[in-house]
Amino acid sequence: MQDPVFSLLDVERSYELRGSGWFNRSSRQLKALDGVRLELQRGDTLALVGESGSGKSTLIRLMLGLEPASDGRVLYGQRDLAQLDAAERKRFACEVAFIYQNARGSMNPRMRIADILAEPIRLHGLCAEHDIPARVAALLDRVGLPAGLLQRFPGELSGGQVRRVAIARALAAEPEVIMADESVAGLDVSVQAQVLNLLRDLCRESGITLVFITHDLGVASYLCDKIAVLYLGRIVEQGPTDAILNTPRHPYTRALLQAFPRFDVPLKASLSGEIPSPVNLPQGCRFAGRCPQVQTACRATDPSLTALEADRQVACLFPVTAA
Repeated sequence: MQDPVFSLLDVERSYELRGSGWFNRSSRQLKALDGVRLELQRGDTLALVGESGSGKSTLIRLMLGLEPASDGRVLYGQRDLAQLDAAERKRFACEVAFIYQNARGSMNPRMRIADILAEPIRLHGLCAEHDIPARVAALLDRVGLPAGLLQRFPGELSGGQVRRVAIARALAAEPEVIMADESVAGLDVSVQAQVLNLLRDLCRESGITLVFITHDLGVASYLCDKIAVLYLGRIVEQGPTDAILNTPRHPYTRALLQAFPRFDVPLKASLSGEIPSPVNLPQGCRFAGRCPQVQTACRATDPSLTALEADRQVACLFPVTAA
């Protein structure tokens, strides 16, 4: 069996919050991630799902090596990201690409599309200078855009076009892993479907490993074969997409599904109660204050992520009974 592409071992990420003013010099710790365990195999397509503030974007930043873990280890293959030397970091930057949520804002508005796509090719020395124009044109064709866009600027493109250019830029270095943060948010439904189809086809044809942040369970079900559900810095449920969407075992996952619009089922109210502050987490299960099936033990014991069956894990003392 091959080694995992990524392994996260009890990863934590805390931020120190200092009081403002001379009269308040106290500091507190905000735990954005708290004991995350995750394994990503080559060719996996994983959706990170959860409400805003659950830690999805922080988790991606740690996996990209943009921030260090406060505790625990983030492994790429068998190497700790925190211990990569300069040559290994350059290779990592070539093998792992990122698609920003704000695709237009991630591009230099004064650079033409041809130069934006050529930049990573030159940076990593992937081909001779005279071969770059042909390679750039091939990238644009791969994402379904005409060569006539190469001399345009990002501000001249539509939302769907600029997202496709962002995907083409991510593919420029022929990465093994692509991470994307809400890459279809804000697009028209038809354009969103086109971008999702493009990403899905690229993963199937090239065997690219994908990590995709989304609030939309419909997007997760269409694009990814695995789901990890985050709540207040922890993975509370993970497993195959079909299993999680059809038989959620954590009350939080079930609540997310009930709040997701469907044509054949009336829309239910969102979860009651307030999300606890990550600066002052409650004792016991951090979801207890909003859980419709909370029991006394939940307020005293903090559940760990436990295997229920093959490839299925849940962090709940009293998992939802499968129908």
